[in-house]
Amino acid sequence: MEPLRIVKMNIELYNKEESPLHQIVKKLIYKKILDLEPYNFNYIYTSPISINLNKKIYGKFYNSYDLNGKFSKENETKKKEIRENMTWNDLITKIITNHIFEKGQTKDTEYDPNLFRNRRNATTYIPLKSYKNKIFTEHGFFLDGLKIIPDITLLDDNKKPETVIEILYTSLPKAEKLIKYIESDLNVIFVFADQAIERLATDMTCRRDYFNIPIREAWLKNTPKASKISRAVNIFLQKRLYSDREKYIVSKNIIKNTEWDPYHKWKKDRMNIGLKIKVASGFHGVDEKEQNLSHLMLQMKETSGLIILLRYMQKQKTKNSRRTQVPIFEGVRDETYR
Repeated sequence: MEPLRIVKMNIELYNKEESPLHQIVKKLIYKKILDLEPYNFNYIYTSPISINLNKKIYGKFYNSYDLNGKFSKENETKKKEIRENMTWNDLITKIITNHIFEKGQTKDTEYDPNLFRNRRNATTYIPLKSYKNKIFTEHGFFLDGLKIIPDITLLDDNKKPETVIEILYTSLPKAEKLIKYIESDLNVIFVFADQAIERLATDMTCRRDYFNIPIREAWLKNTPKASKISRAVNIFLQKRLYSDREKYIVSKNIIKNTEWDPYHKWKKDRMNIGLKIKVASGFHGVDEKEQNLSHLMLQMKETSGLIILLRYMQKQKTKNSRRTQVPIFEGVRDETYR
């Protein structure tokens, strides 16, 4: 295949709103999605797939071996030709995108907090289609009365926002904005710029036979609200707790702040809500450690983004507890309410 055309990237320095790294990551992701093509789904061919799916894609060339059990160079050449000449209007492309959708977007409820055992796949959260004239940076729109300006916005076939991508680095989104995202019917993706730059820069050196971006947290429009809230809380905890990209949150529980004292002359006016989390690291999730964030949260204000989200989570749990008799301060385990 012919290589993609080389383009230049313009970056603004001394921009108070966006750091150079933020701009670079935003433009790399924008360009990667803008240039999305069926060829980028080729990783599906290297993974174990059913014979029936192989037959649908490659027809009589589906087998890598001939009738005598010998490796068929002709079949492999034909399969390569089919992959490299697929277009968005092909029936084969439709078969593949449907297969990826069924494997990914229908299983988001099985979200695994371990970033290394189950990577966040772009094909789960970004509908696969051509985004020519359907992707924008800094595209403003109103979401339930609040004006939202995501870093990247992907539109559906009716030119309405369908997926938003937020690039995070020097600052985090306001809790009010996150709550609007949680209550919306948007697919939402969060990317930490410093954690994504290495992978993105490598992927943009040539045409790739796969499509992915380094996603830290994400949810689909139909993801349960409890999981959306829990993942939004994770965004705030990432910056407050550690910079180690290999750590992840296994569970979280809302508690009464263990440092709060209603009889102490100054502690009684402090934050009475706390949070216990369990943090693990590495592929196998070894060395799980529980952390009580009460001391950290004691001096926060009600206007703090983390506190606003926890109050919102608590409110949702109170509604659920009336139906299921779950105590208000019981928290979240594996991204779902028990």
